[in-house]
Amino acid sequence: MNDCIWLNGEIIPMSEARLGIEDRGFQFADGVYEVLRLYNGKAFGQAEHLARLERSAGGIQLTLPIAPVALAQEIEKLIAASGVQDGMVYLQLTRGQAPRNHVFPDGIEQTLLFYARPLPPLSAPGTGEGVRLWAVADERWHRCWIKSIALLPNVLAKNQAVAAGADEAVFVDRGIVSECAASNLFAVIDGRLVTHPVGPRVLPGITRAVLLDCAKELGIATEERPLGEKEAIGADELFITSTTREVSWVGTWNSLRVGGGCCGDATRALHEALRERIAIETDAYARTVANAGR
Repeated sequence: MNDCIWLNGEIIPMSEARLGIEDRGFQFADGVYEVLRLYNGKAFGQAEHLARLERSAGGIQLTLPIAPVALAQEIEKLIAASGVQDGMVYLQLTRGQAPRNHVFPDGIEQTLLFYARPLPPLSAPGTGEGVRLWAVADERWHRCWIKSIALLPNVLAKNQAVAAGADEAVFVDRGIVSECAASNLFAVIDGRLVTHPVGPRVLPGITRAVLLDCAKELGIATEERPLGEKEAIGADELFITSTTREVSWVGTWNSLRVGGGCCGDATRALHEALRERIAIETDAYARTVANAGR
């Protein structure tokens, strides 16, 4: 593998990459980002991720400096140059470099970069230890639908959860659960799949959207509505989703066992349905599926 980066139109060694101190991404967190999961050197849901990037950019009054179709081609070039097969691509767009001023500057070049990193193999659906969630007060801004690089509240929440012996923070505001620090949250209640609607408090996760579509195909009823904390703790099943983790079942909430302490049938079925879609789009998991006897 080659440690390289695509920076403003050129693929160069990561060690040679340079950004100005006055880049607004560095000084103001004035930018947005995306993360794409790679399987067999192919990005899953690439069109959906780039569409979300464009929406996020619009949310902070930015336009993409390169059309999504052309950007997808450049990402494929970077993946090939990096040699990463199973991993992720991190992409970041900032307003660019200009003398520090809160007012948007005119006529500056945006900063666009992306690079690939390998990731370890994921566990088979339903296996492994359940995720340990820790409830944290939701003190974030009300534009969570924008995938902003201003992630300090999420970082603080995640570290609060880890300090408590948990794996992930779950945000709660006046008794209502929204999402987690780096993932969306789902509950299975009386046979229905429940998750908070996207909007001011919830990022429109790509995996989240795929899972809701998979649920319809599997005949699982879905509800996008506010979810109470007590309701979540008492759910039949709980799981979280994200691009890099796919689906992870939840075992505890603030050290209390939830969902029977094991992966539920609906969670496992939805994860398997997701992996089937990934396999179709990226030719991934053929060996995993065969070894599982499916």
